[in-house]
Amino acid sequence: MVDRIIIGESGGPTPVIDWEVAGIIDAAQKAGIEIYGMINGLEGLLNANINGNIVDLTGMDPMSFVFNGPGAGLRTTRMKPGQAQYEKIADNLQHLGVDGIIYIGGNDSADQLRGLTETAHLQTIHAIKTVDNDLPVTHHCPGWGSVGLYNATALKNVYSDFSSYGVKANYRGENGIYQGFEVAPAIVYQVMGRKAGWIAQATAFARVDPKGDMVPDAPPHIILCKEVMFDRQAFLDKVSDTLSRLGECVVVVQEDLTDKEAGESIAIVYGADLQRDDHGNIQHGRVTSFSPAVFLTQLISAELQVDAVPGRVKDCTLNPQHIQRSCMMSRVDAAEAYRVGHASVEAMMAGETGKSVVLDRRAGVTKTALTDIANIAARERQVPAEYINGIEGPTQEFIDEYIYTIGGPVALPHYSKMRFQAVAVPAPVKAAPYVKGE
Repeated sequence: MVDRIIIGESGGPTPVIDWEVAGIIDAAQKAGIEIYGMINGLEGLLNANINGNIVDLTGMDPMSFVFNGPGAGLRTTRMKPGQAQYEKIADNLQHLGVDGIIYIGGNDSADQLRGLTETAHLQTIHAIKTVDNDLPVTHHCPGWGSVGLYNATALKNVYSDFSSYGVKANYRGENGIYQGFEVAPAIVYQVMGRKAGWIAQATAFARVDPKGDMVPDAPPHIILCKEVMFDRQAFLDKVSDTLSRLGECVVVVQEDLTDKEAGESIAIVYGADLQRDDHGNIQHGRVTSFSPAVFLTQLISAELQVDAVPGRVKDCTLNPQHIQRSCMMSRVDAAEAYRVGHASVEAMMAGETGKSVVLDRRAGVTKTALTDIANIAARERQVPAEYINGIEGPTQEFIDEYIYTIGGPVALPHYSKMRFQAVAVPAPVKAAPYVKGE
């Protein structure tokens, strides 16, 4: 039986990570146990001698974390402890009189907690969270639904803005005067996700109507993810076809892709100097980092030839980076995060240890469940192949299975199609059109 537990947050924050903390505090108070918090996760615990790195949450109102805003209220860390650090952390835990630890994070965080258990002897529970949604066993992860809601909403809105630039004009060709696009807007929008395309595929929520059905030719028109090898020419062909048919194109790309010919990251194939974090991951989103969105935009500008666009492709590169996980919250996501936090304490009070709290969804009902932490630690899960239709994005089955995480299709804005009734063109105007360049 635990009498005092300590909790921490690790890895990238999510819009709902503090809802997990609130659930933990609520459950701990109901159980009548003391609860400490570590500032900056295991890094704060390592430096427990610094005043304020260990805080007492026992009497704190759980709702304080709910209304804290985005980010991690206890702050976060990306440190990867070595054996000497684990031993110091274990020693500090003993002196603090802690019986159990709940660590909120993804696969790297689970791996760190597993490493700590080899040195420190106490109960351990890992509470899942990651916007990447790339953890095995669980149906999905707290944090992903909120990022999906933001990106889908942002794409609908930026498309509405940028598509306004589309212009048609008259041109003279070998067979006489023809109409083509003088300005064809093209957006390349980069989303997070190192090794799995869950966030990229979720941008297709922007395509749905209020019933949740995907609308043909609705943006984003192309979705590039890690699960589908990047074929340079196939990409350019798809952009060309989309511009020819629609006069506009919206491309979504995740942080990293695998080049079809080289079989390696496009950052390695097309980038310059690479930077990696302590876990060996290629750094993304830094000023010196390789940007897939910039690369693709430059590729479109330098190599794309579209007969239907004798004018110019007006390109735009967008990379919301941290904005996508700090500006919008799905209520469903928040509620599930709270439940994961609450279930973490319940598991510990039941004597469980070395477990991860996951989400299990069956017959349209989502519940918390437990799995061995070894099933999560340092492991990844990509989007199943049956959910992906090449570079066109996800299937309707993907939408049906996961759109509830953002609050359903009604959580998105839905705009008028602006279908105008054309005025009949007078014969003299039709007979003497203005021809570009003449």
